[in-house]
Amino acid sequence: MAEETKEKPTREQLVQWYKDEIELAGLRSELSKQQRDAAVYEAERIQAIAAIAQMTQMPDESEESPKKRTLKKEQKDPDDGC
Repeated sequence: MAEETKEKPTREQLVQWYKDEIELAGLRSELSKQQRDAAVYEAERIQAIAAIAQMTQMPDESEESPKKRTLKKEQKDPDDGC
C-alpha cells in the first residue's frame, strides 16, 4: 500500500471554508424560522376552519324535510249564533 500524503490547507482556504460554513449556518437558521412560521400559520388556519365549521353546522336530517302539519277546522259553538 502506498501512503498518500495529504496537503494541509492553507490559511486562506481555511478562512474561506469557515466563511462558507457561517453563511450556510445563517441560511439554515433562516430556513428553520420560515418553516416554523409556516407550521404556525397552518395550525392557525386549521383552527379557523374548525371554528367556522362549528359555527355553521350542517342542519339535521329532520330539518331538511318539512314537517307535515294538518289544519284542524274550528268547531262552531251552537250558542254563538253566527
